[in-house]
Amino acid sequence: MHFGIEGRSALVVGGSKGIGFEVAKMLAAEGARVAVLARTKADVDASVEAIRAEGGTALGVPADVSNPQGLADAIEAVTAEHGAPLIVIGQAKYQRPGDFADIADINVYRESFEAHTMSQVLLLQAVLPAMGEAGWGRFVHIGSATAKEPAGNIHHAVANTSRPSTIGLLKTVSDEYAQYGITVNTVAPGWIETENSLAYLDQHLGTSSEEDRRDFLLAQARVPAGRMGKPHEIASLIAYLCSDPAGYLTGNWIEVDGGLHRSAF
Repeated sequence: MHFGIEGRSALVVGGSKGIGFEVAKMLAAEGARVAVLARTKADVDASVEAIRAEGGTALGVPADVSNPQGLADAIEAVTAEHGAPLIVIGQAKYQRPGDFADIADINVYRESFEAHTMSQVLLLQAVLPAMGEAGWGRFVHIGSATAKEPAGNIHHAVANTSRPSTIGLLKTVSDEYAQYGITVNTVAPGWIETENSLAYLDQHLGTSSEEDRRDFLLAQARVPAGRMGKPHEIASLIAYLCSDPAGYLTGNWIEVDGGLHRSAF
């Protein structure tokens, strides 16, 4: 399929590792001019080098998306070299595992809301004006399937509280900006084979081997596929949502979870 994004400026938040890195590589392979944004400069530099080694165009912008000034500086740097980003991948990480009774500090909930939702508010405010001026834009948020249906065997009361607010934000923005040729979608991965997921399974559930993970996924997590997804399996959908042919697909919450979500609708 011809994605029609050659030469477009693309900003991938969290593009140095995992799903974000796979998205950055795929967009670069489609001819987009990719900017990788992450907090750790060494990881950003490594990802940019890998993309360039495969013939892609990429630059690195070390920054924290939850820091308004840092984000503004990053957008300015990307715009100066690649043009205003019209393709934007947003995501945020804040991990504080625990059941409700385990979280005594109320500020943890505020921090989670700042990380998950307010970071996307800042990102949207920074990139939507240029998309509106161009009459074309793609914003894809990498969320989590637990935002819609919290998993009982995963003890994340804090994330389960703040993540749904991000869904409401993005759905609202998608409705308001669709008339300007801008699409806003959320991709919600299930159990994906990333460093964070593997570490969580090992530390909190004691599933350190592939056989242990398969037993957990089938018997406890009830994932019909019986395995974790690969980062590139999520990235391929995200890359499509950034394409020109995906212009009539907006305001959607798309789960990629090996069949974990049980509803037919």
